[in-house]
Amino acid sequence: MDKKVQRYFLEMKNKENLIPSVCGIYNLTIQERGKEDPQFCKFLYHKIGEDFHWKDRLAWSISDWDNYLKNEKLKFYIAYVGDDVAGYYEYLHHDDIQEVEITYFGIFKNYFGKKLGAYLLTHALETGWKHNPKRVWVHTCTLDHPNALRNYIARGMNIYKKELVLVPA
Repeated sequence: MDKKVQRYFLEMKNKENLIPSVCGIYNLTIQERGKEDPQFCKFLYHKIGEDFHWKDRLAWSISDWDNYLKNEKLKFYIAYVGDDVAGYYEYLHHDDIQEVEITYFGIFKNYFGKKLGAYLLTHALETGWKHNPKRVWVHTCTLDHPNALRNYIARGMNIYKKELVLVPA
């Protein structure tokens, strides 16, 4: 039986609308890396997304991941606390329409409630705006972490579209 899911599309059309967040986690760094290791990217996608119905890439082979990661317009950032991976985000810079799309964004459960998600989103938005797009956008849904939508709105993003979709249960 299919499940009804509310999907939200959010955007920021002016970098001045960004409401940054700070995070007091000691030894936190965010680095652009990971694209050189498709197996690692697949692991991050699977482990972070397993509780949030991330399924569209589960059937991808390592070759599929490798092909995807070769896209020069794709950026992949990993958050570390010391040597431990805490989360990641990826975005696509769409030159043709001058937009940056945050395609995936998530943190590991042991970092929930520590403001890492807000800080990582701040980083993603700041990094996306370096491309001088007309907007930065993302979509989320009711299957995502309960704080996801609030985090996007708290950083200054606005909902521009909602849709009800059916997903396999």
